[in-house]
Amino acid sequence: MLTEPVSPNARWALDPVVVHLNHGSFGGCLRSVLDVAAAARARVEAAPMRFFVLEWQTELDRARAALAAFVGADAERMAFVPSSTTGVAIALHSATIAAGDEILTTSHVYAACLFQLQRLATERGARIVIVDIALPFEPDELVASVAAAITPRTRLALLDHITSPTALRLPIERLIPLFSARDIPVLVDGAHAPGQIELDVERLGATWYVGNCHKWLCAPKASGFLAWSAAAAATLRPLVTSHGASAAYGPANRQHAELDWSGTYDPSAQLAVPSAITAMAHEGGGWPAILARNHALALELRDRLADGTSARLAPDHAIGTMAAIPIALPAGTDARSLERALLVSGWEVPIVDHPSGPLVRVSAHLYNHAGEADLLAGKLRSLGVRIRGDRD
Repeated sequence: MLTEPVSPNARWALDPVVVHLNHGSFGGCLRSVLDVAAAARARVEAAPMRFFVLEWQTELDRARAALAAFVGADAERMAFVPSSTTGVAIALHSATIAAGDEILTTSHVYAACLFQLQRLATERGARIVIVDIALPFEPDELVASVAAAITPRTRLALLDHITSPTALRLPIERLIPLFSARDIPVLVDGAHAPGQIELDVERLGATWYVGNCHKWLCAPKASGFLAWSAAAAATLRPLVTSHGASAAYGPANRQHAELDWSGTYDPSAQLAVPSAITAMAHEGGGWPAILARNHALALELRDRLADGTSARLAPDHAIGTMAAIPIALPAGTDARSLERALLVSGWEVPIVDHPSGPLVRVSAHLYNHAGEADLLAGKLRSLGVRIRGDRD
């Protein structure tokens, strides 16, 4: 059994009065990391021209190198972006899609990414092929379904590393080769992966890989990244055309020039990423210990909420450090109204309106403890919510 203090300690910026079970959506920062970001912002504002002309690129490169080493990417083929959603947009903007082509994704794709796919398909006359992921989740079944859905018209795949609504760890290492063997580009949405599971972007071999640092790495918001393969470098197209499009501006790496030099912005969140990686390692006894501890806690939170029912959506190895549990809502209540009622009463936990039925998704990070599952179960019961399972 995992036990911790009831609320985040003073080293976290999180409000100790609130129950925080949704690290997966918006993250949370240590105060020391926010101090690093604030100091960087103060330097920018103290002498803006000096900072951006003389200091910014060197410091950005240093932060990029630290992040690349952590996620197993090549720093020469990686750039900071505000979020994974922005990274997905850049990758899709760079993809070659024509009328009659097929784009493959799954039924658990993140909504913002699905909307981007729909716009791309409409503009180019392409078709989206959605592979259903049934619940409970069976990884072998997904691999077989994806393989069967690939056709001679398939030109692109968008796959989640860890699904947002259902917290499933997809077998990306088995799915990518299905496409690469046919020279089909693969875009992996790894928004939840950095800091939730061990990650080696280069070894995965995706065409593009996007991730967020504000989630499980606990960096400030607006610190995502986009990594790309060597083959994709020549066709990478930024969404914003700025001074970086000229060889007279920016570093020799033209992808860095175009993606880094997209206009004046606040770089403090990105520059604080190395501090977040280091501070979290110190807080949790090293990243291997953090991953193991949080995975075990996610399983315990799930099992306590399920309370002996069959409400397990995936095998343990297909769960990282968050888990989704099916629930039944009282008459007259929908997912959004329940989530808002929880927020008003000091509970930060997402209620997912999934086609299979509503879900409650819980996250496990260093400030969480197993007893919060019991507290949440009691809170849900008080609102007329029950766990779906054997007792239905």
